[in-house]
Amino acid sequence: MKRTISEPGLAPKTIAVFLDASSSGKKRATHAGSLAQRWGAHLVGVNVVVAEVVLPASMCNARGDQALRQVIAYKRQLASDAAAATTRVNEHFRALCAELRVSGELRLIGRANSVKEAVRLAFHSDLVVVGHPEPNGLPGDLSVEKLLLASGTPTLIVPNDWEGESIGTKVLIGWNATREARRAVIDAMAFLVAAKSVTVLVIDADERHQTDKDRGSEIALCLDRHGAHVDLEQMVSRGFSIPAVLLGYAEQSASDLLVVGAYSHARFKEVLLGGTTRTLLMHTSMPTFMSR
Repeated sequence: MKRTISEPGLAPKTIAVFLDASSSGKKRATHAGSLAQRWGAHLVGVNVVVAEVVLPASMCNARGDQALRQVIAYKRQLASDAAAATTRVNEHFRALCAELRVSGELRLIGRANSVKEAVRLAFHSDLVVVGHPEPNGLPGDLSVEKLLLASGTPTLIVPNDWEGESIGTKVLIGWNATREARRAVIDAMAFLVAAKSVTVLVIDADERHQTDKDRGSEIALCLDRHGAHVDLEQMVSRGFSIPAVLLGYAEQSASDLLVVGAYSHARFKEVLLGGTTRTLLMHTSMPTFMSR
């Protein structure tokens, strides 16, 4: 019997989206709002206030009354622009929630403890939505990688230049039979059971000495029992990196969501070797769901 996304414990019920004043920030908010509408979730719009005014080099050593007045005027103008941007973001978010008829709230993060507060809000959410690359909605000294590691919350990364209208119609799972990959699949279940198609992609199964049961057939069967429409594919990397194969397949198959487990090898090893997680975070060109 196929499960529906309205069943308890399957769909996220608190979604935190990190906002900014860019056009990609508005699109990101719209995608998050559509997911909240689909799942009957509460949407938390996180708006990070600009941390501080950074002076151009020419103003750093200003001397004389006139130069100091120019610096003061410059700082005031930047502060005014930042306040106006914050107002526009807040108004857009409120209008979006009203239009979609979703439960929503705004959370403003100020200059003090911005990273700690962002992590705290993510920690108390079921799903976090961020952009890629900057502007991504996060405090300037908090990366997507750090947010994912510190909060442990499943994270949906929406590339700023991605032009798709919906997320999760055609899903690709990067499967390597690890705990992290399984965690990502379970956390993404609301996407998987509602998708028109789900492909489980296993890369270099023979090189990892996987048994037949480890090559994706078992997880495909598990997803099939949930009612997902699953296909199983196996590929050989032939010298290409795992991220290159994953992203290449995703683009070729017109997937609109990539699901992967983050840091399925020791994080220290991935950092040293430039592993799959970090490369995907840097180069993904489509919505990517990560969990660990």
